[in-house]
Amino acid sequence: MQHSKLKMLALLISMLSVQAVVAADSPNENDWEDDNWESEGWEDEPDSPWHWKGFAEAGYGSRLHHNAALPRDKTYSEFRTRLELDYQAESWQLQLKGDAVYDDVLHKGQWRTRTAAVAFSPAEQLDIKVGRQVLTWGTGDYLFLNDLFPKDWQSFFTGRDDEYLKAPSDSLKASWYGQDFNLDLVWSPEFTADRIVNGDRFSYFSPAQGKNTAAHTHPDKPDGDTLAVRLATSRNGVEYAAYGYHGYWPTPVGINKKGQMTYPSLNVWGASARTPLGKGVFNSELAWYDSREDRKGNNSAIANSQFRGLLGYEQEVIKDLTAAVQYYLEWTQDYDQLKKHSPKPAYEPEEYRQLLTLRLTWRTLQQKLQWNLFSFWSWTDRDAYLKPSVVYRMDDRWTFSVGANLFYGRHRYSFFGQHEDNSNIWGRLRVSF
Repeated sequence: MQHSKLKMLALLISMLSVQAVVAADSPNENDWEDDNWESEGWEDEPDSPWHWKGFAEAGYGSRLHHNAALPRDKTYSEFRTRLELDYQAESWQLQLKGDAVYDDVLHKGQWRTRTAAVAFSPAEQLDIKVGRQVLTWGTGDYLFLNDLFPKDWQSFFTGRDDEYLKAPSDSLKASWYGQDFNLDLVWSPEFTADRIVNGDRFSYFSPAQGKNTAAHTHPDKPDGDTLAVRLATSRNGVEYAAYGYHGYWPTPVGINKKGQMTYPSLNVWGASARTPLGKGVFNSELAWYDSREDRKGNNSAIANSQFRGLLGYEQEVIKDLTAAVQYYLEWTQDYDQLKKHSPKPAYEPEEYRQLLTLRLTWRTLQQKLQWNLFSFWSWTDRDAYLKPSVVYRMDDRWTFSVGANLFYGRHRYSFFGQHEDNSNIWGRLRVSF
């Protein structure tokens, strides 16, 4: 793992060195103007290559129900300061972004780097970005099929800004732009897992105990690399994309011989399409999850392969009110084998796990006040998750947000049902500078 970080650091340093040498050896075509007295004092000062901005934010959230596994009421209590710094040279760009956070739930402060990357174009049709960065692709709204980049589910359930659902990774991204199609390749020398619910803020269901627990989880992470590829094109107004991924399951869906949770090997192959339809936009996406260590489905310690599919549609229903719906299917392969070999077959999900989502967005007061509702509902799991929020932008600097994370489930072992006692309300105040 340390060796992978050193490789990435060496690559970053070498690229910066090359760019510095090129800049030093390049002649300045305007040098001859230095002695031209007529231009002195009349030309505007050149824009600085340095640009910075940031914000300060305070947030608080509290549980709505008593949680026997985690009786602490606070789920979110922190002060955060964001700093962003960009350096734009003629042929390359340095991007830095990070947060200084004091977390009163965990009683600690820390610096969290979200971006520390160099971007440049070694050829006319090729862009390279290397370093820590936040990555995303796919067509789903809060549903990720071919997007295997790391997520932060604790932030999502806490009430932080949606930006923090996407976690950063140390990666090299290469993008080639052709006449008929574009190709993106993302290589991460070290696998970065999702930040899952781990007992710090929220409890979770333990099949071994048959109940919710707040025991801290410490999954065994592999030290291999990951590779993700996207090929995209557009024809007659329809956007098409094909995806490939070679790495590991982003969440710990395996158990090793020591009884420790782990991330089994995974390949994913998929495709998506997006097109205008009627007065709105239609999107679809599918993905095949090839669980390489359990292709026959008879190893109860490793997740089975799956087919995942998504259909979605978004439209402005009336002025300033937008509605978006999605249908999602998760089809577990070799299901009979799974039930046969599972030590807890009653806790296994349905063979065809299905859910619907609905997003409503209403903008009022000249776009300053935004009302949001995002809901998940699964009739196969018999559970639901509601995520309402209200955002008020007082001016260009001040923003106030309030919302809730509301979970319901008939069974305490279902995907959303396990979090019923984690339901919470939250509020945030942000000032930008």
